[in-house]
Amino acid sequence: MAEKVNLEKTVYSNKKFKETVDTTFKFFSKPEPVQDPDTVEELFRLYTKLFFSIPVTGINSHQYLVTKSSELYTAPKVSEEIQPLLDEVADLRTRLLEANKQILELSQQINNG
Repeated sequence: MAEKVNLEKTVYSNKKFKETVDTTFKFFSKPEPVQDPDTVEELFRLYTKLFFSIPVTGINSHQYLVTKSSELYTAPKVSEEIQPLLDEVADLRTRLLEANKQILELSQQINNG
């Protein structure tokens, strides 16, 4: 049942080992290029995800983002197209306030008899 097995051991000196065995590392396939995960799309994905978690003011805040972005881009001031609309809104507010005053005066006259 049991067989006798002979084992042989070969010992090499350090110099002979380096001459006999190839110790350089070799890839079995070409390495995949590493893609940088930091993209503009990723920035906006995270910004959308974390929007309500970002403090309004202070370090790492919406205020900081606006200030930093303003170094590159300045939003246009009220344009010539928008100003007439703002003037009309202001005029309508004034007229509404006057109409509400008239309603209040008439209501008081009716209540006083």
